[in-house]
Amino acid sequence: MGSIRTAVVGLNLGMGHVRAYKALEQADLRWVVDLDEEKAAKAAEEYECRYTTDWTSILDDVDAVSICTPHHLHYPQTMQAIEAGKHVLLEKPFANTEEECLKLIEAADANNVKLMLAYVVRYMPHMRRLKQAIDSGEYGVPFNAECWVEAYLQPRPGSWLAQKDKLGGGVLFSHGCHYVDALMWLLGTPTRMTAMGTRAGTEWLESEGTSHALMQFESGALAHLVTSWGMKYRETPAKYHIHTPKAAFIVKGEQVDVITEEGRKTLYDPAETKQPNIFLPEIEHFLDCIATGRSPETDGRDSLKSLRAIWRMYEEQDRFGLGEARL
Repeated sequence: MGSIRTAVVGLNLGMGHVRAYKALEQADLRWVVDLDEEKAAKAAEEYECRYTTDWTSILDDVDAVSICTPHHLHYPQTMQAIEAGKHVLLEKPFANTEEECLKLIEAADANNVKLMLAYVVRYMPHMRRLKQAIDSGEYGVPFNAECWVEAYLQPRPGSWLAQKDKLGGGVLFSHGCHYVDALMWLLGTPTRMTAMGTRAGTEWLESEGTSHALMQFESGALAHLVTSWGMKYRETPAKYHIHTPKAAFIVKGEQVDVITEEGRKTLYDPAETKQPNIFLPEIEHFLDCIATGRSPETDGRDSLKSLRAIWRMYEEQDRFGLGEARL
């Protein structure tokens, strides 16, 4: 197969996809698409491709699309692309309901196209090295994991981000899905899960802006995930701490260290690789799957697993309600 004709729909998060497609020889970046015509025109000029505000008008001129639009548009746009016979790299989260996810999986199978979820964290080199170390068995089986995802999102009341039905939930669904997916990838199948959420500090959101989630896995391991869009000031100890009987893995930024009785050593130093674009590995994987016919690691069936875990957590959260600000 020659160069794969590609397009990117949605140029906020989608600009990372644009840069990756442009950098890879396997891709022929044909189109960028955004409702903001000025933004689309500027990107097209910079990356030497064409632009439009109507994404449906380009389907006959591409083989594959990255869909990087608001969550409530994921299902209808992805379905339309699949039914047109196009391969789709869909930004997370998959879709806002399990029914929609299942329909997209069935449609991709029926139309013989690749459907891949853009869980970029999984494809980052430092995470691949971490998984390699855990899976090697050299350090024993993890029994405890902690993950901190703390950020401040400028309030956008009335926007699609604020609306639960359009976002699909709150911060756990929208942002935390990356890390629920990553924890399951590293630790296995969860057997018990729960979450608590609060709107305190993020009252502009209809659902939780801060979440604490707990998971227990088939191995017995426990994981605690903190996710927030309300933290203006933060100093987290790391992105991940993962403990085994023999070691502790510390992931800070993109550096991976391991601490054992022999001391501390670095397993992955990002300064040595100088990755120019965090989206490159996942985009390269997507293009390779199209070219070779193999199934993406984060295909629809795999990606649905982490959303099912989150929906289970939300069932528990709904029993107790969201925390609200108290005077």
